[in-house]
Amino acid sequence: MRTFLKLTALFAIASVLIAASMIVYDFIITRNSFPPDTYIYDVEVSGLSIWEARRKLEEIPLRELYVRHLSFEVEGKQHGFPPEDLGVLLLADETVKKAFALTHKGNYIEELQGRMKNGSIVSPLVLGIDQKRLRKTLNALAKVIETEPRNASIEVYDDAAYHIEPHIPGRKVDIDQTLSDFKKNFYKGQQVTHVTVHYTYPEILENDLRDYPPAFRLGTYTTYYGSHDSPNRIHNIQLVASWIDGTLLLPGEVFSVSEALGDVEPEKGFKEAFVILGGELVPQLGGGACQIATTLYNAVSLADLKILQRRNHSFYFNIYPLGRDATIFQPGLDFKFENDTPYPVLIKSAASRRSLSFHIYGTPSGKKVRFSSVTLLGKNEEGEYEPMSLKDVIELDVPFKTEITRTVYDKHWRKLKEEKIKSYYKMYGDRENVPIRRPEPR
Repeated sequence: MRTFLKLTALFAIASVLIAASMIVYDFIITRNSFPPDTYIYDVEVSGLSIWEARRKLEEIPLRELYVRHLSFEVEGKQHGFPPEDLGVLLLADETVKKAFALTHKGNYIEELQGRMKNGSIVSPLVLGIDQKRLRKTLNALAKVIETEPRNASIEVYDDAAYHIEPHIPGRKVDIDQTLSDFKKNFYKGQQVTHVTVHYTYPEILENDLRDYPPAFRLGTYTTYYGSHDSPNRIHNIQLVASWIDGTLLLPGEVFSVSEALGDVEPEKGFKEAFVILGGELVPQLGGGACQIATTLYNAVSLADLKILQRRNHSFYFNIYPLGRDATIFQPGLDFKFENDTPYPVLIKSAASRRSLSFHIYGTPSGKKVRFSSVTLLGKNEEGEYEPMSLKDVIELDVPFKTEITRTVYDKHWRKLKEEKIKSYYKMYGDRENVPIRRPEPR
């Protein structure tokens, strides 16, 4: 019995000595290193010194140490980036010092009790943000997200069939607000940030066209080029017609041929062709724009839209309808009209090698437009105007004026309105005696 008690006592003493030795050993090795079962985020640093733990953390790419991607979300779509691309930095010194302070609180016994009670110790990463890097990435993302507002458009086919292309809103990224939101979310541990976008809308929205699609032809007119027309003149006509094609006008909007031309510069593709200047034909950039104005004027007149500005040529050329031509010369002379209907209006153009056509589309009104025959008055030797035929005007080579009545009827042929179209010409232009300042480039 005594022997058993002695053995028991010796075992107890040995156990205490072993435990004490282990505690002493643990105390010695953990004063300058991390205790067992210690993690920084999910990286084990047990037994490592502060310096060794820091080096271990720095050797791991941040996308593997932290998260692979942080995302920006806009309109339900996420754009993911590695954290380094967003300026996320591992503050290694602060991270390991914070972890070391968590495991070394000054009272070893309390530390030991805490480890025995809680098990593993996990210390968080300490991260920072390089704002310049973050802003650079946001600026690059903004270029992908941002759009200019684009009007809804309509493509009209035969028999009033059509397709409407929806409008696109303009999008502008608020960089400062998004950067601020990202930082707040980041420090809260959130991995997705919504991009702050400001929207602007174009003038013509999809619903504007859906409700009253401009798919019914209200008026159309075609003019043909003359045998004397140069390739330069035809080129200019085709160029400007292509710019006008597809133009949509909402109720109350005004169309100006001069504005459609803009600055007449060679950089925009204009070439030199004849224009009337100072009573002579002179080659200038943009020559041929008058055929745009004339053809469009007649199509608009047949569509019964409101004419705001129109002036005939000083010379009459027989490629145009007599008394129904329109000239343009910047900055003073222009052809303008207004969409005075309650619905959208579409302008379509077609310019071939022989002719130019304009088609005006809108909502059916049932109106019909008719032009009277031309009343022509030529200037006699006494300087007075008297009725003449066009043949007489040409043979006598005199100034002349014309008058045409344009009448608008409703669908039952009841007269709605009529107007007098008056034009004054200095001379008939298709003659050899037309003054030419210098030859036209060909």
